[in-house]
Amino acid sequence: MLSINKYHDIERLSDEEKLSLLKKCRKRIDFFDRILVYILNKRTETAVLIGRVKISLGQPIYSPERERDVSEKINKSNKGPLSRESIDRIYERILDESRSTQKAESSRFNAK
Repeated sequence: MLSINKYHDIERLSDEEKLSLLKKCRKRIDFFDRILVYILNKRTETAVLIGRVKISLGQPIYSPERERDVSEKINKSNKGPLSRESIDRIYERILDESRSTQKAESSRFNAK
């Protein structure tokens, strides 16, 4: 696996080494992107199930308390380099899309 830490002084690398590093980094990002998409879809599948359960219990899909709890938990595990604000913005989108998918999927489930 590519060790990012060993490349702290990019200027000492030859152009050929820089191009090789660029290619390796892009390949690594592509790998991480595939993992992120997989995990986001698994997370969303679980959120849809949660939405169905909440609806069957007569509870609202949106729970600001739960979202604050999620924010606290993810920020405790954040070791950087992303800031707390960056993580909060990313998770705001994830939670927004989860709610949207929960509503759409739960409507389809309840229509059956």
